[in-house]
Amino acid sequence: MERIPESGAKDSRDEVVSYDIVSKRFLRTVEELFVRRCLKLLAKVRKTKNPLILDVGTGTANVPIRMIHKLPSAVIVAMDLSLNMLERARQNIADEEHQDRILLVIGDAKTLPFKDDSFDLVYSHSMFHHLVDPLITVQGIIRVTKRGCCFIIRDLRRPPGFLLEWYVRIFGFRYDEIMKDMYRESLRAGFTRQEMAGIVGRIKGAVTRARSFFITHVGLEGVKSDSGQTVARENG
Repeated sequence: MERIPESGAKDSRDEVVSYDIVSKRFLRTVEELFVRRCLKLLAKVRKTKNPLILDVGTGTANVPIRMIHKLPSAVIVAMDLSLNMLERARQNIADEEHQDRILLVIGDAKTLPFKDDSFDLVYSHSMFHHLVDPLITVQGIIRVTKRGCCFIIRDLRRPPGFLLEWYVRIFGFRYDEIMKDMYRESLRAGFTRQEMAGIVGRIKGAVTRARSFFITHVGLEGVKSDSGQTVARENG
């Protein structure tokens, strides 16, 4: 199935509400496992008790909220392009009383508005399928990650065309019709394991590998090089 990137940010109020409900009700395990992996990577290189973390494409901020529950000493900069997503995120953060630990920023993943070597960990969860050329954003993520620190990207795996509706029925069986339409569109925009491996071969300035996560997700994990050396690894 040919990849069709999603057009722009999810910004209508119906889409934002549906996205938030899916995250809270149906993706808890997926997001908890992602947070656990992020914290494991952070623990390998963390040089501070109060790490500064960047979330690229935070949506309604449920992932950083889950992370703060497990690492309350962190400060997370949660960035998104959608004002409506950020408004919902603000409400979610206020409900959990994490306003002092999760800072919301509007910004474009293609041109990250941060200085070089700023963050102890940079991650992106379920945002890359919006991008036409993800390499631009990967290199931006590497730029703002501190030297010797980690970044992690995870997104939907695009299934073969003949399995698309099977994915929607099985993994979206509790979704309403708006949620199913959004999931279907996101699956079409996702990446294959081979495409992620192809991105790895073009990355500069980091030790990076492509990874598979169950049959539903793929991603990249890497460490910014201290020397500027580039090492591509496709295993994982």
